[in-house]
Amino acid sequence: MARRPRLEVEGGLYHLIVRGNNRQNIFHSPDDHNKFLSLLGAGKRQLRFYIYAYCLMTNHVHLLIERQAETVGRIMHRVLTGYSQYYNRKYQKVGHVFQGRHKAVLCQTDRYLGELVRYIHLNPVRAGMVGRAEDHPHSSHRAYLGAEPAGIVDVDSVLRLFGAEKKKARENFAQFVAAGLKLGQGAEFYTADETGILGTEEFVDATIHRLGDTGRRTRRPAEPETSDLEPGALITAVETICQVPKEDLCGPGKSKRTIWAKEALIAAGREAGASLSELGGLTGLSSSTLSKRQDAALRRSREDEDFRRLRREIVALYVRLKIEESKA
Repeated sequence: MARRPRLEVEGGLYHLIVRGNNRQNIFHSPDDHNKFLSLLGAGKRQLRFYIYAYCLMTNHVHLLIERQAETVGRIMHRVLTGYSQYYNRKYQKVGHVFQGRHKAVLCQTDRYLGELVRYIHLNPVRAGMVGRAEDHPHSSHRAYLGAEPAGIVDVDSVLRLFGAEKKKARENFAQFVAAGLKLGQGAEFYTADETGILGTEEFVDATIHRLGDTGRRTRRPAEPETSDLEPGALITAVETICQVPKEDLCGPGKSKRTIWAKEALIAAGREAGASLSELGGLTGLSSSTLSKRQDAALRRSREDEDFRRLRREIVALYVRLKIEESKA
């Protein structure tokens, strides 16, 4: 069977799984765990990506990261090569430490971010290693609970899904993770179809369209006219985070602040799975202007840390508002 091409999407959310060669143990002491996390942290500082969750088991690793300019391939090569060199020196071994290349599933952020963090944190419990997620010392769960410093983990983007006030968000998050034990093994979070993408059909098709990968499917429909977008929630999220009123976002305003907010709306909306036609309807932009603003938003996402943070905050608030609307 032909090897599936790598899916490299700037701003993409990736569930990564790395296994020891022949499923052998890759961690034998606390120093080993610390070394792996140290290399992961160094890679993050140098290659600029986000870490939302990790769990180091005995013979494999789960990571949830959002890549930026650098590819997942380069990120993982740096971390795994560094650890392999350390491991072989320490244990006087030769050869491969890890089993082939890492597995990477590209995931829809607004739909699966919280679910994937929960799945990753519950791995040691499902494996019978501990009774509670917080009892496993080598995952990011305790950082989310505030029991230890966040360190290399970007906890805020996830905690915002569970409440505006951090203490309450931590409590809600802890309840959410504990409730996950009743939901089975969660195989959907580490497997994907032939596309290697986890998300709605609209998200999968839009991602394939973005990659320009016409060979991945024999027949791919055009981008859908509609998605499961909640327009009101998205506008409210942008209004709140950008402090730009709806009339400007949805009108002809051309001030620098309004253009910035519209580009943030487009970037966050696309990340949430919105179609271009939906965003055109929301912003009142023509298709040609919308295309220009989308290109500008992509450039800002690559080059501007403040804009990336803004986009993440909008998506997090949008998801929270969408959840609240579904409960109403």
